[in-house]
Amino acid sequence: MNQSHGKPVPPGVEIRYTEPDDAKYLKAWLMDPSVMRWFPMEDEVEIDDAVMRWIAFYRYKCTLTITKDGVPCGIATLYLQPYRRLAHQCEFGIVIGPGYQGMGIGSYLMSSIIHLAKEKFKIELLHLQVYSENYPAINFYKRFGFKEFGRQNSWIKEKDGYNGRVFMERFL
Repeated sequence: MNQSHGKPVPPGVEIRYTEPDDAKYLKAWLMDPSVMRWFPMEDEVEIDDAVMRWIAFYRYKCTLTITKDGVPCGIATLYLQPYRRLAHQCEFGIVIGPGYQGMGIGSYLMSSIIHLAKEKFKIELLHLQVYSENYPAINFYKRFGFKEFGRQNSWIKEKDGYNGRVFMERFL
């Protein structure tokens, strides 16, 4: 499955379908404060729930794990729709483990999940939501052709007030 889809493959990097054992890596990344900051979970119980939901898509082969030198360093998942009239579109999630940003790994994983969505699942429209203050992620998505189509200003309730989210989409 290690095809470049137009993006250079970083050295030692491979893509494969996500496996249940990848859950421990996803949990570790989400437990890291630098990653957890950009997700709505607040504690380990909520992270365990999110990991279970995210990893459960492995059985549909719609979730990819990227490895560097054999070690998982990121996961992207298509949240496929169960209804035929909605099956042309789906939301997706992507997370890159701490210490793996800025190496081309996220770009390669993004290219791969877009390719999987279009070629295997015939997805026509991909969409996502991202914290409105997560400018690096927003700029990353824009580089891949995603455009903002809406905002919610009072989404996450934090101790110091609300944080918003941005909705983005891209036709494939």
